[in-house]
Amino acid sequence: MDGQTSMLLFQAVIERELARLGCNVRLVTAKPLALRLPYPKRLRKWVGYIDKFVFFPLTLWRHVRWADVVHVTDHSNAMYVPRVVGKPNIVTCHDVIAIQAALGMVDGWSVGRTGRLFQRLISQGLQRTDLVTCVSHLTRRHLLELELVNEKKASVVLNGLNADFTVVSPEQAAPLIERFGLTVQDRYFMHIGWDLARKNRMAALKAFIELQQRAAAGGRSPVADKLLFVGPDLSAEMAELARANGVLEQILVIRDVSHDELCALYASATALLFPSLQEGFGWPVIEAQACGCPVFTSDLAPMNEIGGEGAVYVDPLDASAFATAIEQATPRLGEMRKLGLANAALYSSERMALGYIETYRRVIEARQRA
Repeated sequence: MDGQTSMLLFQAVIERELARLGCNVRLVTAKPLALRLPYPKRLRKWVGYIDKFVFFPLTLWRHVRWADVVHVTDHSNAMYVPRVVGKPNIVTCHDVIAIQAALGMVDGWSVGRTGRLFQRLISQGLQRTDLVTCVSHLTRRHLLELELVNEKKASVVLNGLNADFTVVSPEQAAPLIERFGLTVQDRYFMHIGWDLARKNRMAALKAFIELQQRAAAGGRSPVADKLLFVGPDLSAEMAELARANGVLEQILVIRDVSHDELCALYASATALLFPSLQEGFGWPVIEAQACGCPVFTSDLAPMNEIGGEGAVYVDPLDASAFATAIEQATPRLGEMRKLGLANAALYSSERMALGYIETYRRVIEARQRA
């Protein structure tokens, strides 16, 4: 209901796949009612709370009576669980990073009073739901460590790809990546993600710089001679590091990428560098593999739980080790593509939907036995 792209994609694929498998699905989302009025911009955030906490619960109450089971597809809306407890219900928990931040457990992330209140309401909702279904085993472990639910009330349904990520031939990719100043002959590494500390974009840059320096010292061509960031502009610190090491002109930063363009970028890349420090699931790992892109990522959960044999796992705090891992794996990039494709095939949207159907049966039967 807050317009987060990943959550909108998740609920869309759940709705589509459940309907395709024969379930009668009704998607209920909040509509901007109070926000339709011309309030001053400084008040819009607060007026939005009227839609969230006054109007939407009334809408939700009408639809809950129709349902056999209620699925809150984003744990950020777990504050509505008290409104649906009359029916069997589950909440999908994608990660607990915001909850951890509100508790002061995430370095560099300061949460205000309103944010802490929201996370408290979300935590209370998670405690009251029949079952919390986590998108990764790591998220489940974190949920249990925070003692928000007990083991019997926490399950796992691994995410499935939320869109049609697939291999794109060079002929198809060429016109799609041309507007970014790239050709299918270019050798480039790719990173995707926001400029958050946990995304660790600096490690990707440092590894790229070291690879350029090693190649130059050895009188050979580098594995890749460009680094593509899909996301916000470089931070001042990153830009200065790139400039000081003479690679600034080899770095591209793009945003507003369509799905077809993203698939083409993945498929044409030499490899995805994803040294993230913290994720709920790690979508780019599977997305890249599904497009035939080799993946070098963090030797941390959940990345090392979902990437299978098609990914190479490295200490994300050691950029030199990242560079070494890439050099050592270069002769088998073709094998990594094949293994990655096989691994990504395990993460189908249908498999995910079947997992949720089984979860619905579980909570319905538990209510019937109670």
